[in-house]
Amino acid sequence: MHLTNLIDLIAEVAAKRVAKEGKQEEDTPDAVRMLWRMIRAARWNGCHNFTRFLGFGRVLDRAA
Repeated sequence: MHLTNLIDLIAEVAAKRVAKEGKQEEDTPDAVRMLWRMIRAARWNGCHNFTRFLGFGRVLDRAA
């Protein structure tokens, strides 16, 4: 959960910085967009890996 909180904090700070500077979407660099995609992919994979782990635990419980 700590990694998720850190990622949320980074995204929030980046959003505030963009809002403060008043930059439009066209002005944001492509590197930021690429970084945002990587962060979202990491969060998605983390959530789904955790649910797979929970599902595996349920399978073990049924087998016992």
